[in-house]
Amino acid sequence: MCGICGISWDDQNLIRLMGEACKHRGPEQEGFYVDENFSLCCERLKIIDLSEKAKQPLHNEDETIWVILNGEIYNFREIKQQLDNNHKFYTNSDTEVILHAYEEFGEDCLDKLNGMFAFAIYDSVKKKILIARDRIGVKPLYYHFEDGKLTFASEIKSILQNQEIPREINNEALCQFLVYAYTIDNQTMFNGIKELPPGHKLVYSCADKKMQITPYWNLDFKENNFDEKENLEILKKILTKAIDERQISDAPIGALLSGGLDSSLMVGILSKLSEKPLKTFTTGFGHDLDEFNEARLVAEHCGTEHREIMLNYSDLIKTMPKILWHMEFPFGRPSILSNFMVAKEIKKYVTVSYTGEGSDELFGGYNRYLTYASKEKKIPLVEKIRSIPSGFFQDKGTIENFFSKNTSRFFDNQNNPLKAFEKVVKPSNASLLNKVLFFEIKTEIPGAQTWRIDRTGSAHAVELREPFLDYRLVEFGLSIPANLKINHQNHPIKKYILQKLASEFLPEEIVKRKKFPWGIPFFDFFKNEFIPVAKTLIEKSIIEKRSYLNIDMEHLENLFTKINENMIEGSKNVEINDKILRQIMFLFNLELWFQIFIENDNLKNPNLSLDKFI
Repeated sequence: MCGICGISWDDQNLIRLMGEACKHRGPEQEGFYVDENFSLCCERLKIIDLSEKAKQPLHNEDETIWVILNGEIYNFREIKQQLDNNHKFYTNSDTEVILHAYEEFGEDCLDKLNGMFAFAIYDSVKKKILIARDRIGVKPLYYHFEDGKLTFASEIKSILQNQEIPREINNEALCQFLVYAYTIDNQTMFNGIKELPPGHKLVYSCADKKMQITPYWNLDFKENNFDEKENLEILKKILTKAIDERQISDAPIGALLSGGLDSSLMVGILSKLSEKPLKTFTTGFGHDLDEFNEARLVAEHCGTEHREIMLNYSDLIKTMPKILWHMEFPFGRPSILSNFMVAKEIKKYVTVSYTGEGSDELFGGYNRYLTYASKEKKIPLVEKIRSIPSGFFQDKGTIENFFSKNTSRFFDNQNNPLKAFEKVVKPSNASLLNKVLFFEIKTEIPGAQTWRIDRTGSAHAVELREPFLDYRLVEFGLSIPANLKINHQNHPIKKYILQKLASEFLPEEIVKRKKFPWGIPFFDFFKNEFIPVAKTLIEKSIIEKRSYLNIDMEHLENLFTKINENMIEGSKNVEINDKILRQIMFLFNLELWFQIFIENDNLKNPNLSLDKFI
């Protein structure tokens, strides 16, 4: 985990400001390289090779090529063996391996790298820079390009240190957020700032001041013809390898253990691979959905060094501006709050932690996937995919009731769920379930899941590793036939093949356990802490006449009246509450986001007291 940034000109003051803005990602070591063509910075979190020699940017033998890396290259030792005869290494880091692989193979070095990464290589001889992002998009990389000048960074707040870049809201991205709860097409909430797509490279020429973005990897799939046993054997082999490779670390390492199938299977495999007892962590809030008992059962079975951590959300509202500053995007999912609190706690014990993210999207773990696995053919495709969006204002009518035409007009473009689906998913004979999973891996995984994990972890200088998002596992997972993901023999069994694999490592009561949502007790948090503050701040957005809004005080009052009516003890309408509360959280965070990122002059170290914004 690091923060990297760069600009295509010599400006030592600006590159220092950009580095300071993302210093939380790597507070342990700071390094720069500046010449007349490029300025580079790395804020490093030490994980592989903790020595001072591994300080980034790293250089080749004659100091003509320089590299900065955010992330890890899991197969760097294997690549290093291929390069040892032709190159002299002065560190034991994975970063230096990228450097010499580039010398040896050019841009084709990307084909050899397995990891989660965003890196930049500056070649002073060829006068060009190569920037690349990992295949699944686990690590972020943003850029701004105008008038031949390139600015890039791990986080947007670093890019916005360049005062020449206007801070303007991107209404199309806002529309996407309303529909999906994330952006698609690599947009951000800021006009002119884009995200480098997963599996892509950016090449910038210092001579002609032009850049080109091209894919170096394309995710595609065709359902295989293997039987259940063969699929199970291949899955076990790939998943085990993915988990094993992610053990590389010279810093303390552990694993988040919820007690659910995904994290439990991950810990079950990892405990057999690890040479010493694995550190595991379970967190909860002291409510009925806490998973301490289930996790304890797995920990005892696997012989882990286990800790149970009780989280307290009573003061969470005061932390909301700080969380939003780290996230850089408005959000309505309370899981982000939970993840932020978890990362803060586990940092006391480890720097690196495994997490089971991505398994549900790859193997069909959510209830909504049952629709896509159904053999009912009478339901039109447009109706079947209606539940793909996970936003809080999903239809055009709802968007128009809350937001201005500047935003709602974008719904009819490719942001319409059916149009977006048809654009991403090519026609094929694959099952609808696998088509939907492919769509979500291409959009929601980089747009919401990896973004959430990266930002909540980096806020506390914690690196979270996601073996279920290993690109080889994703490729194979998508090829597994739908009936092995959601099996309909007697009744629908979600993640069927994963359950079969887990039975080799875990007690039956964990394998067959019903999936429960994890996170903050949403209803209680809103009722006791959030509602009064949220109402005050959203009222401010109406008073200030934000250009993106189409909501008045009466509309807002009606919204909170519905909430209050459903908060009467004994008459909680879960469906209504969930929808409205998430809408309120998003409107609240949108106003906070606007004040922090559009109106605020100091993004490096803003005043994050909630009182300032109300």
